[in-house]
Amino acid sequence: MSDDVVDVTILGAGPTGLSAAYYVGHRDGSVRIVESLEQIGGQVAATYPEKHVYDVAGFPKILGQKLVDMCAEQGLQYGADVRLGEEAKTLERMSQNGEEVLALTTDKGNTYLSRAMIITAGHGAFEPRKLGVEGIDAWQGRGLHYVVREKAQFAGKRCVIVGGGDSALDWTLGLQDTASLPITLVHRRDRFRALESSMNEARRLEDEGAVRILTPHEVREVHGDGRIEAVTIEDTATGETEQHDCDALITLLGFVSHLGAIADWGIELEGKRQIKIDPMSCATSMPGVYAAGDVAGYTGKITLITVGMGEAAIAANNVIAAIRGEKVQPKYSTD
Repeated sequence: MSDDVVDVTILGAGPTGLSAAYYVGHRDGSVRIVESLEQIGGQVAATYPEKHVYDVAGFPKILGQKLVDMCAEQGLQYGADVRLGEEAKTLERMSQNGEEVLALTTDKGNTYLSRAMIITAGHGAFEPRKLGVEGIDAWQGRGLHYVVREKAQFAGKRCVIVGGGDSALDWTLGLQDTASLPITLVHRRDRFRALESSMNEARRLEDEGAVRILTPHEVREVHGDGRIEAVTIEDTATGETEQHDCDALITLLGFVSHLGAIADWGIELEGKRQIKIDPMSCATSMPGVYAAGDVAGYTGKITLITVGMGEAAIAANNVIAAIRGEKVQPKYSTD
């Protein structure tokens, strides 16, 4: 156990966690960040570092890794203690030198003490949704991809992308300058969930022959000798199947997420995958524990990076006020 008590433990080192670290540090509060991944940046860095993000205030567009780098430069400038590759396990209250503090233990056997906590764990622990194809796991690392981390690995590859959301459309567009064209986009429904502007651009590229959109279709079989060489795709409206050459099968069907050990801490939840907070303060049902970003839930919540950053500011300033027994105030950063 470390005897070093910091003001705030922040769970998660994604953009929201880094924003919270900035705001606490700006108020002269001490911070320790505990992140389960081996790198700073959370799910942005882990799943789409080379994908452009368009909806963060101040940036018409910015690569995910560049956003993370800038958030880290801002958030870590006050000397936060960062612990990577440690997953939160238990949270208890204890007395330390006459002061009541929170004691967080991790899977590495470490115990960290703090006066308060801000949980910015994103969607919590997550794993990709998988295709319902027999033996699909055997192709991972041999042409099957659940995320696009580096565009270069798809250079000249014949790509089949499966999905109907923003990620599927974004990479159908984003790999135009990298992959062998046309890129095949497969979705089990005629209707897509992605942004209209992305869908319109994909349709335009389809007219030019750079994209092939197959709906309502599903991948039924994967073929290859050691690596993926082709996939069989079924037209579910007619039952007809066709084999398509394929070097890279990119399945972007979203992630199944869960809160992990956090769900056992006795904090009131919003559904199964979010922690219920008071949006006015970002406080949870547990005294001294706050939450911000995708992990935080309330009626009408919109899960955007920009929203998470705003909640980080609210949480941090309420935390500092609670620790110091003073009125909540932002302490503006302008001269």
